[in-house]
Amino acid sequence: MKTIVPASYVAKLDLAGMGLSVACAIHCLATPVLLSALPLLGFEFLGHEGFESGMIAAIALLAGFTFINGFRMHGKKGHFLLGVIGLAIFLLVRPFVDHSLEPYATLLGGIAFVLGHFLNWKWSKPCEDC
Repeated sequence: MKTIVPASYVAKLDLAGMGLSVACAIHCLATPVLLSALPLLGFEFLGHEGFESGMIAAIALLAGFTFINGFRMHGKKGHFLLGVIGLAIFLLVRPFVDHSLEPYATLLGGIAFVLGHFLNWKWSKPCEDC
């Protein structure tokens, strides 16, 4: 099954997805530490729940697009599992864990998305030996 999106474009989106997932994890880990300084720096919007929801939505949409197009290129499904795990952690685990455990849940969810994008990127690269 072929995709209408070029492999090089999917690879770039996977790299962007890895960066966005890492940025989300850093944001969620750093916000509690910097919460008191954010208004002084003019970045108080970073501490709002809406910003976090927007980041999770962007990560999920980008992952969905790249994972589906990657699957059409390489036919493997492992990256979908990592994406589902990451999304489940963000939506079902993170909101309900103790506040002290939230950074760990965020880190695990981010790692799952990064690994999913990495596998998709690796599997979507053209085979040089073929």
